[in-house]
Amino acid sequence: MVTDQAQNLRDLMGRSRDVRVISIASGKGGVGKSSLAVNLAITMSRLGVRVLIIDADFGLANVDVMLGITTRLDLSYFLRGERTLHEIIQPGHEGVRFISGGSGVGDLINMSDNQLAELLSKIIHIDAPIDLIIMDAGAGVSNTIMQVLLASSETIVVTTAEPTSVLDAYALVKTIVKNSPTHPLHVLANKCENMKEAQSVQAGFVEVCGRHLGKNINPLGLVSYNHNITATIKRQVPITVSDPNGVTSREIKTIARAILEMPMENQPAGILSRVFSKMLSRRNDIHSQAPPHHTS
Repeated sequence: MVTDQAQNLRDLMGRSRDVRVISIASGKGGVGKSSLAVNLAITMSRLGVRVLIIDADFGLANVDVMLGITTRLDLSYFLRGERTLHEIIQPGHEGVRFISGGSGVGDLINMSDNQLAELLSKIIHIDAPIDLIIMDAGAGVSNTIMQVLLASSETIVVTTAEPTSVLDAYALVKTIVKNSPTHPLHVLANKCENMKEAQSVQAGFVEVCGRHLGKNINPLGLVSYNHNITATIKRQVPITVSDPNGVTSREIKTIARAILEMPMENQPAGILSRVFSKMLSRRNDIHSQAPPHHTS
């Protein structure tokens, strides 16, 4: 059931606009997944990419809290037909736009499979000037989470060096592969004490997934442990805003560039290359339309 619905959504996405949909997931909570989603979105927007972040932890949303933005509009208004998707899009930091998944909202927590499939299809087809959609999925391997992940173009699995986090991340990958063996997967090591620990976690995870699941996992890199992250979350100011030149922000920028420079399926270049090409094309158009300069 999950696989069939996800395949239908991917088929629809393939015939729609050139929008990349990245889901960010984890096997367990507390690994920093939502914080990474928010800070990646901000960093990508700074790089010139038009980003929309969807809080896809339906009914248990926290992206708006992390952004420090109070909004009463969420996806439940769309489900009830009271608002369009356009009308519930909210502005965030650095040009990022977001849609709240609502908190404690029964309409979202109790969505049927058909309602969820229709919602995901509408998100994928949203008629807005967007280059990339980030879906911050819930933690775990529930049916709802699987539909969100498998409807996306690719999934970033976030883990820490803790053994329970790694095991739960592996269980998540195993479930994804079972439902969709070809779904593109990346792994990101978060809250690592140092580069050696991060490389060890990623290398071991990639090797185990390849050996036991026959799945090639792309290692994205690391975000090292930063005690200031907790303080920024409490202040509801993302680390890339409060400390844009710090180590963590630089690490997130490296990961963001790596993601954006990856070519999409059937696309010869990544998003950054296409964004720069569009900017250059617009500049050339402006120059070509300018009146000729005459000298006497």
